Amino acid sequence: MGGRPKAGGHDPRCAQRIRLKHVGTQPGPLNPVTIHQVATEIQDCCGHRPIKAFRLAAGWTVDEAVRRVHDLCQDLGLGPRGLVARSWREWEATAIPDRDYQDLLCRLFSTGPVQLGFGNDYSPQLAVLPEARTLAPIGDERSNDTADGNQQLIGRDLVMAAARDSADWIQRAEQTNVGPHTLDQFRSDIQRIVTLYPNRPVGPTFAEVLHLRNRAFELIEGRQHPDQTRDLYLITGVLCGILANASFDLGYLAEAETQARTAWLCADLADNNWLRSWTRGTQSLIAYWDDRPSDAVALARSAWDYTPESGTPQVRLAALEARAHARLRDASAAEDALRRADHAREAVTGDDEIGGMLVFPHAKQSFYAATCHLWLGGDQRFRQAERLAAAAVGWYEATPPDRRRTGEQCLAMLDLAAARLALGEIEGAAEAVQSVLSTGSRRRTDSVTRRLRQLSGQLERAAYRDAPVALSLREEIQVFTATRVAPALEARQQ
Repeated sequence: MGGRPKAGGHDPRCAQRIRLKHVGTQPGPLNPVTIHQVATEIQDCCGHRPIKAFRLAAGWTVDEAVRRVHDLCQDLGLGPRGLVARSWREWEATAIPDRDYQDLLCRLFSTGPVQLGFGNDYSPQLAVLPEARTLAPIGDERSNDTADGNQQLIGRDLVMAAARDSADWIQRAEQTNVGPHTLDQFRSDIQRIVTLYPNRPVGPTFAEVLHLRNRAFELIEGRQHPDQTRDLYLITGVLCGILANASFDLGYLAEAETQARTAWLCADLADNNWLRSWTRGTQSLIAYWDDRPSDAVALARSAWDYTPESGTPQVRLAALEARAHARLRDASAAEDALRRADHAREAVTGDDEIGGMLVFPHAKQSFYAATCHLWLGGDQRFRQAERLAAAAVGWYEATPPDRRRTGEQCLAMLDLAAARLALGEIEGAAEAVQSVLSTGSRRRTDSVTRRLRQLSGQLERAAYRDAPVALSLREEIQVFTATRVAPALEARQQ
C-alpha cells in the first residue's frame, strides 16, 4: 500500500484492497458515508483524482458508472443525456464536467462538487459550536428572545441558500452548446448531401457524412435545451441513416445494419415517426439484399403503425414488403402490399422531412413493382414487369442529369433487361445492359454489381449460352463487376 503514488495513481488492485478492507465482500450498494471514507483513503494512498476514487470506492467499472448515470436520469425524470465512457475517462484524467454533469455526479455519489474535485473549499475552519439550545415553543415567553434570534439566523441562511441554488439552476438551464446557427447549418449540409448523393460517388460522401455525424455526437454529449436536443437526435439519426445507405451501397451490409440501429434509436429519442418509418425501411432493404426476405417482410411490417408526420416512408415500406413477399413466391401477399403502397401514395400529405435521396419517388415504386413480377414469373407478369421497368427508366431519364438517381436508374434498367430476357428478347436486354455498363461506371454500387451478376447467370442458360450477343455481354459484365465498388474508401482507411 505504501510508497509515493506514481503518475496516474497506483495500480487499481491497490484501490480494490482498500475497498475490501472496509466492506469485505458485502453485496449490494454501499451507503454514501462508507463510499466517502473509502474514496478518501483511495485518493490519499493511490493518488487518483477524486472522481476516480469515488468510482473505485463504489466498485464500478467506467462502463457501469456511465450506465448508472443514465439510470439515475431515467429514475429522476431528468431527461436523457449523451454521456459515453470516453467522456468519463476524460473527467478522470484532466477534464472538468459542465455544471449539469457535476450535479448528476454529485447526486450519483451523494456528495458535493468539492469532494469530487470540481472546486475548492475556501470556508474557514469553524470553531466548535456551543451545545445547541432547544427553541422554545411558540407562545413560551420565557425563551422568545433566544427563539427569535435563532429563527432569524436560520431563516436568513435558508433564504439566501435557496436563492443561490435558484441562481445556479438558471445558469445551468440557460447553458447550451448549440449556437443559434448550428442546427440550421446541419440542416443545410444534410439537404445538400441528400440532394447530391444519388448522383455522386459514394466514398467521398461517406467521409463527409461521417465528419458531420461525429460532430453531432459531440454536441449531444453536451448540454442544450430540450427542443434542441430533440432536433440534434433527429439530425444525428438522419446522418446515421445516410451512413447506413452508403455502407449498403459500398457492400458492407453488417455495418449498414449497425448504422441503421443507431438511426432507429435516434428516431425514438427524437420521437419522430418519419425517421422511424424510413429507418425500418432501410433495415428491410438490407435484409432483402442479405438474402433474408422473411426478415425483410417483418421489418417493413413492424413500422406500419408509425404514421409518419409527412412524406413517403409508408409507400416505401409497403413496396419493400411487396418485393420481399414476391421473392418468397407469395403472390397474394405481394399483391396486397403493392395495393397498400398505392393507397399510401394517395394518402401522402406534405413533403418528406428531409427530401432528396430520402424520398421514395413514383419511379422507384414502379421498378419495385417490376421486381415483384419478375420474382413471381410467367409471361403475363414478365410483360407487366417490362412495362413498369420501362416507365421507371423513362421517369429517371426525364430528371435533370445533376439530380438523376443513377443507382436506381441502373436497377430499373436491369429489371427491364431481365424482363426482356425472360421473354426471349435478347437484343433488347443487351441494349438495357449496355446502358447500365455506361451509366453505372460513374457511380458504382454493390446492388447494381450484384444485379449484373444475376443477369449474367441468366445469360448462361441453354437458350442463350452460345449466342454471340450473350457471350459478348457476359464478358463485358465480368469486366465491369471485377472492379471493386469502393477502392477510394478502402485506400483512405489504410
